Amino acid sequence: MNVLDAFDDVYLSAARPELVAGRRSVTRSLRWVHASEQLDIAPLLRGGELIMMEGVYFGGCSEADLVTYLESMNAAGVVGIAVETGGILDVIPPLLVEHAERIGFPVVHLRRRVPFVQVCESINSQLADSALRRLQMANRMSRLLSASIETDGAVDAVLDVLGVETRSSVTLHSASGDLIGQSGLVTEPSDFTSFEVPVTSGGRDVAVLTVAPGPDADIYSINAGLERAPEILSIALLSSRPARVEDRLRTRFFSLLSATNYPASDVTDHLDGVAERMGMPEHDAYLTVSVEFDHDPAAGTWQRTVGSVSPHNWCEKIGDRHVAVLGFADQEMLDARRPVLLSRLQATQLRIRRAGVGPGASDRHGLRRCFDTATAVLALDLGPHDRIRDARNFALALLVESMSGKSTVEKFVHDQIGPLLAHDRERHGELYATLLAYITHWGSKTETAKSLRIQRQTLYQRLDRLFDVLGPLPAGSPRFPGIATAVFLEQARRQGCTVPGG
Repeated sequence: MNVLDAFDDVYLSAARPELVAGRRSVTRSLRWVHASEQLDIAPLLRGGELIMMEGVYFGGCSEADLVTYLESMNAAGVVGIAVETGGILDVIPPLLVEHAERIGFPVVHLRRRVPFVQVCESINSQLADSALRRLQMANRMSRLLSASIETDGAVDAVLDVLGVETRSSVTLHSASGDLIGQSGLVTEPSDFTSFEVPVTSGGRDVAVLTVAPGPDADIYSINAGLERAPEILSIALLSSRPARVEDRLRTRFFSLLSATNYPASDVTDHLDGVAERMGMPEHDAYLTVSVEFDHDPAAGTWQRTVGSVSPHNWCEKIGDRHVAVLGFADQEMLDARRPVLLSRLQATQLRIRRAGVGPGASDRHGLRRCFDTATAVLALDLGPHDRIRDARNFALALLVESMSGKSTVEKFVHDQIGPLLAHDRERHGELYATLLAYITHWGSKTETAKSLRIQRQTLYQRLDRLFDVLGPLPAGSPRFPGIATAVFLEQARRQGCTVPGG
């Protein structure tokens, strides 16, 4: 049950409830309904509560008090507040509604007065009945699944139990997307979305279980199956499909590749030996990519994406990240296919939160360095527009991020272009952006004006002001390397590093 589901309750519906803020968050699960006027109640809550109130203390609250109240309730995991008008309040404070909408916190307007105790008792009894039924279904599912694993063909038996009990189509795919088994096929499509959960073994995903509900599917049984079946299937797969040598090698390879407890020099030889046994040619070129998804992609989707860039690839899930190594015949082929990979990663259907693409390795011995760089660029604190990160474009940002003497960098940037940055701050100017574009385009005024989308005459005027601030900078000036370096260090900071610009 969520907040909108609760509107169907006979007692709450009598209050003519209306959701006035936070619609995007109404899917949060409702655990309990409680009445309280306390503004400091958040520390006493467990999360999942709907708080009913008359807003007794809202009238005496400052704007800061209202914001603090909402922020504390949201942080506590409260699913929303229901505020009654017509008694203490004539209207809900507009600031409260505005801020709730801004942070996605549901606020319900109760337009008629109702006894809160009846609403709480009615909805909470429904929630208690629902919880009891979920527990009963989970216990039944556990018994049936435990019994099925003791039979011959345990994997198929487990899938059969799931298909029958959930009245759904159930499929199990390997981590590479191969079909392992299926059961309970439905002939009529359902309005429900399919559910997927990973089956793990030894700390890595070995399979994906998919449940596609049928028209008469029972959601409680599906929840119970998704909770209990993966562990049972993991045991069944160990006995029926023991890990192949290549699977064990791949697991060991990625474990060494991502190891952080030991210096790279200590694992390089071991990593290279495992890579050789996996059939990774020593003098091929390699590219690594590390990806975080908003939601794990459908079975096989990530592998197909990587495979469309290079047929020679190795994939693994490490924690919450999907990692891939792509092999190419030579550096020229790698450079030609890199844009294809970056384009594929931009595809919206993959729902990538962020991805880091390494600089590439000209041979097998550079794999660890390439992977470390992809991981480092993924960790940079960048804006949402930099979801897909090519490490080659963030080389200076990575260098600055790795430097311990950041104060030295700050002083350098300040000494070289501090007056220009101060000028921009004080006058909301664009001199820094102009200088960056000018240097990036190797002093070409035509290309600089085009990139800034301004007329050449406007550019000349900006350059005049720029050199008035920085001082003369003629062609061949010995000052130029220092100015250019400071500009690019400042750009690295603006890409997400922590080095102030002076």
